[in-house]
Amino acid sequence: MGCLGNNKTTEDQGVDEKERREANKKIEKQLQKERLAYKATHRLLLLGAGESGKSTIVKQMRILHVNGFNPEEKKQKILDIRKNVKDAIVTIVSAMSTIIPPVPLANPENQFRSDYIKSIAPITDFEYSQVSK
Repeated sequence: MGCLGNNKTTEDQGVDEKERREANKKIEKQLQKERLAYKATHRLLLLGAGESGKSTIVKQMRILHVNGFNPEEKKQKILDIRKNVKDAIVTIVSAMSTIIPPVPLANPENQFRSDYIKSIAPITDFEYSQVSK
């Protein structure tokens, strides 16, 4: 028995020391793996004003280099895309008569379509027709 109540023998201390070294070696190996993984990670800083397309770049990178979107995210994106298309068409049709010189419809028979588009412009919860696949 050692001083101050240490009752471990030299043999027990040797075993403990060996276990500590093995644990340390495992930790060091794991840290090395994580360092290599971190170094292999590409980081990209996207700077830009609002609505400049930063999140679009991130989404495109995710589609191209990761597994894309899960089904729920796809459903949400479909709604976003439809809304964006509707907003773009409304903007174009509305601007046709306001720009100088005004842009007439190439086919006057389509006036009812133009009127319909202008009528749905203020509707925020617009129900899009289902497209058959």
